[in-house]
Amino acid sequence: MPTPIETVTAFINEWAKSSEALHASHHTYFTPTTVWENVGVITTVGIDEAIAFINEFEKKTGFATIRVDILNIAADGDKVLTERVDHFVNADGATFASVRIMGIFELENGKVARWRDYFDTAAMGPLA
Repeated sequence: MPTPIETVTAFINEWAKSSEALHASHHTYFTPTTVWENVGVITTVGIDEAIAFINEFEKKTGFATIRVDILNIAADGDKVLTERVDHFVNADGATFASVRIMGIFELENGKVARWRDYFDTAAMGPLA
């Protein structure tokens, strides 16, 4: 079984491959009751709500993929902390926004059960 850091890294790496891979990653790595909180923006519960949020965000912003630079990553048991920069990329391959994020992923049985991201919403620019 992969370590918690390997699991979170694999999940994040899927986001840059394609829109389809981004969606599929949530089916692969989420539980049916995963709580995903973008602090101050939205909280979703379960895969369907997460995918609906992603779909709406794709329509609103025009992003096709998310390329992530993991600056720091650490684990304490099944909790994985990430400091990262999420780069939002449009269908032409151009990055149009980059957001610095601190996040915590809490895993249960190798799946993301809870995920919270903290970021400055004022810095989101074209994503707001």
